[in-house]
Amino acid sequence: MVKYFSSGAVLSCLSAFKQGYNMELKKTSLHQKHINAKGHIVNFSGWALPVEYTSTLKEAKAVRSACGLFDASHMGEIRIRGEQALSFLQAATPNDVSLIDVGQQQYSLFINSDGGIIDDLMIYRQEDSFLCVVNALNKDKVLLWLKQNNDRGVEILDESANTALICIQGPESSAIMNTCGCNLNNLKYMHSIYSDIDGKTIFVSRSGYTGEDGFEIYSSWDDAESIWDVLVKAGENFGLTLCGLGSRNILRIEAGYSLYGHEIGENVNPYEAGLGWVIKLDKDFIAKDKLIALKLSGTVKKKVGFVLLQGGVPRQGYEVYIEDRLIGKVLSGTYSPNVNKFIGMAMIDKEFASAGTSITLKIRDRLCGGKVVKLPFIESKVKREMP
Repeated sequence: MVKYFSSGAVLSCLSAFKQGYNMELKKTSLHQKHINAKGHIVNFSGWALPVEYTSTLKEAKAVRSACGLFDASHMGEIRIRGEQALSFLQAATPNDVSLIDVGQQQYSLFINSDGGIIDDLMIYRQEDSFLCVVNALNKDKVLLWLKQNNDRGVEILDESANTALICIQGPESSAIMNTCGCNLNNLKYMHSIYSDIDGKTIFVSRSGYTGEDGFEIYSSWDDAESIWDVLVKAGENFGLTLCGLGSRNILRIEAGYSLYGHEIGENVNPYEAGLGWVIKLDKDFIAKDKLIALKLSGTVKKKVGFVLLQGGVPRQGYEVYIEDRLIGKVLSGTYSPNVNKFIGMAMIDKEFASAGTSITLKIRDRLCGGKVVKLPFIESKVKREMP
């Protein structure tokens, strides 16, 4: 998850920006860094964040070829502590939290009573607690839901206001971290460790929302500026590029990763979203009966990838056809500078979900041909082991 990443595509951000930047937005502790670097600031889930610095397409290419640096401090951090913390999360999430040891992390979901997805999250197991990282848009909703379902007396702590999150992504990310004094060569994918940068304590994990190798760096809110500066300086010889929300969106689509409000939401169940692998039915959890029923009945819709065979930006909500038959709608779409095609994901009738199926998208007042393809669009070079 990266997860990472929260509430709308780049165009939504730009639209909000064009409508006016008058409302009071929350700012990360790196806000002045973005201003100094001439980042184009937009409203993203109520946060003032850069959509790009120079060029969204160049930033997306830089992450694949070298390295990109992202501010993700808007994400929500919720700590679960207490003797029953493991038991509580086992009941609150459909994945098997007992599979991860201290120093490991796990992608999971919160499921509502109808089998829909309240949010997706990353769970970190630490010495005395579990850290749950959720989407900024859903943080307050998730907090309320957790408290309403707290029948085990665990502590549920919102640490978001005191926690900064910097993500460094790309093939040169490990070399840059080494230059900063953090030798993370032996840190495995989906593992985490405490370290330090410039004398500042950090909690760092190895995963990423881009499909590339990379790290998530959690620090105190007040230490983020210093850590950012050290990373920028260390990255000068490795092609490090400051990256905004626009490139982050392109990269996660290329990787086939879901974004809340697009591929997943409270009206989408894990099976049709392609997240059935998260569901472990050999344990008890909230809404298990509903998910069993959904699995037995089979999904009518399925998330697929597609490419357009001609120019045209596929936006969320655009209709997908087989001849004159409406079979679904676009979930996310973009131009990919790394695939060099217009690509996207759609929710369509399952009978048409096979790779190679010819489809037609209605883009405004014209029809554009395309085809269903297997996800992801970019093959990851990282050995992925998903507990």
